[in-house]
Amino acid sequence: MNTFEFRGLVAHEFPQLRDELEYWEDDLPHLQMGEFLNFTQEAIEARSFDAVRKSFDIATTALKSGDKALLNAIYVSFLEQLDFRSDAGKEALLLMPPELKKGRYEILDYDEKLLGRKLAVDDRV
Repeated sequence: MNTFEFRGLVAHEFPQLRDELEYWEDDLPHLQMGEFLNFTQEAIEARSFDAVRKSFDIATTALKSGDKALLNAIYVSFLEQLDFRSDAGKEALLLMPPELKKGRYEILDYDEKLLGRKLAVDDRV
């Protein structure tokens, strides 16, 4: 799956995001992923857990079959940026598929090694 296909999948599942995704050029996958992140984070805080589950399913599909550019965008602009510190976030984290959670912890571990300190997240076990 490439970033164009990912955008199509997200727009199919969440038509309300189509304009935001199409606003950014195809060569700006991190900005498109930022729109997906914002949507998912808002769904988490609104406790719209059906939307959160769909978002996590889409991200898991991308993680399993994405090309290099899509994987980079998923790790850096989605998994690394999700915030699970609120009560709603703690509930949402329980919905995250194991493959996606593994990817999140991989990027957080990478950040820790790169920065020499832990990021302010409290969803690690």
